[in-house]
Amino acid sequence: MAGMRTVNSKDTKLPPAEIIVMVLQQIGSKDVSPKKALAMVVREAASEKSDTAQFGNTVFLGTRGRDAEATKMLGRAFNVDTGRNYVDNCLKYLEYLRNKGITHYTTMFEGSEVLKVLQLIKKTFRDIDSELYIGKNEAGSYTAYIKLGSDPIPAAFKRGL
Repeated sequence: MAGMRTVNSKDTKLPPAEIIVMVLQQIGSKDVSPKKALAMVVREAASEKSDTAQFGNTVFLGTRGRDAEATKMLGRAFNVDTGRNYVDNCLKYLEYLRNKGITHYTTMFEGSEVLKVLQLIKKTFRDIDSELYIGKNEAGSYTAYIKLGSDPIPAAFKRGL
């Protein structure tokens, strides 16, 4: 994450609110002030369909679908951890979702750093029954679609893939 301040969770584990504030301050939120963006995130996290989880120095915020869509989730990550830890945090989160009965997870993102992380996760999925698809829209941002299978997600990224 070029130019972004990272905090290695193996050295210092930050509280969720601090991580979210750091991310909002570092990436900005278009025409919304960081204070208003934080209020929006807090409101979203307070929803009964929301689920917030922290692994390392990454906070994941997801919203479950309703009724027939209850096993589907739309979410995003607030990360200030190192790149390698971020991959591992994502894998732990996907296993967390799988154990909660989530079968489909969708996230939208911008930037090549997150794209690289998801490409590494896709390689990790080669040996299991989960699948990951990444689409790019006309504006240059991405959407990742993850179908979680019944095989456990590896707890750590295997180096040297």
